[in-house]
Amino acid sequence: MMKEPIDSRQLLVFSALAQKGSLRAAAGELHLTSSAISHSVHNLEENLGIKLFDRSGKHLVLNELGHYLLKETNQLLAHMAQIRTRLSENQLYDQASLRVAVGYNFVTHLLPEIVRDWNQAFPQAVLNVRAAERETCLGLLRAKEIDAAILVDAPEDESLAAQPLFEDELKVITGRSHPFAQLETVPLRSLQDKELLVSRLQSYTMRSVLSEMQRQGVSFKTCIEVGSTEAILEMIKVGMGIALQPDWVAARAGNPDLVSRPIKNTRFVRRWSYVRPKQAAPTQPDRTLFDLCRSACERLSTSRTGMKVC
Repeated sequence: MMKEPIDSRQLLVFSALAQKGSLRAAAGELHLTSSAISHSVHNLEENLGIKLFDRSGKHLVLNELGHYLLKETNQLLAHMAQIRTRLSENQLYDQASLRVAVGYNFVTHLLPEIVRDWNQAFPQAVLNVRAAERETCLGLLRAKEIDAAILVDAPEDESLAAQPLFEDELKVITGRSHPFAQLETVPLRSLQDKELLVSRLQSYTMRSVLSEMQRQGVSFKTCIEVGSTEAILEMIKVGMGIALQPDWVAARAGNPDLVSRPIKNTRFVRRWSYVRPKQAAPTQPDRTLFDLCRSACERLSTSRTGMKVC
C-alpha cells in the first residue's frame, strides 16, 4: 500500500519554525497563528511517525532527524519554486516576441517550414522575421534591434556569439544543353565573358565571389540582377545565362533540366551561423528557433544537396 505523500504546506511551516526557532516568529513569517503553526507541525510528526524537535520549556530545538528533514525540505522547496518560475516563464513565452534577421537564401528556401513549426510551439507568441544582407544583419544585432540573425561567415566579434549551422559551396548551375553540362568540373577561366544571373549584385556573397575572380584575372561579361532564385533557374532552363548557387538550392527546385558543376581548383564556400548578442541570455523561443534551424539543415544534409552540417 502506497504511503500518504508528505504535505508540502506542512514542510513549509516546518522549515519556517526550524529556522525561526519559535512559534510566534514562524507565525509572523507565514502570516498564520501560533496555534496553526503548532497544529501543522504536530500533524507532520504524526504523519511521519517521528519527533522532529526536542522541546525544552518554550524553546524548540531540532533533533537529528529534524536536521535531516530540514536539509531535504529546503532543497524540495527550492526545487518547487524553480518549477513555478519555469512554468511562469512558459506563460510569458506565449506572449513573447522574437526578432530575427535572415539571409535571403535561407529565408526563401528553408525558413517557411521552420516558422510553421515555431508557431506551433508558441501559438500566442510573435516571430518577426526580416530578410537582410549580412552587413545589415550585423548592424541590427549590434544596435540590439533584433534578437538573432542567420547569416554567412560570422565575423570574429567579441560582442557576438555564433553557433554554426551548416556549410555550402557555390557551384555553376546551367541547363543540360549548355557546354558546361558536359564537363565534370568547370575551369574558372571558362567563366570569362559569360553572363551571370544573380539575385542581388551587391550581396556579401556576390561581392566576395567577384573579388576572388578579379584577383585571379577572370570577369563575367555581364551580371544580370534578376531578383529571385526562382526566376534565375527559369532563365537558365532556356539558355539565358548561368548562375552560382549551392546544390541544395537547385535540388529544392526539383528541376531535372538543371545541372550543377563544381569549379575546378576554386571553391566558394559559405559558412552559415545562428548569431546572437553575447551578453543576452537566449530565451526558450530563441533556443527553439535554433534547434528547428539545425533540424532543417540536418534533413537536407545529403551528398545530393551538398549541405554539410557543422
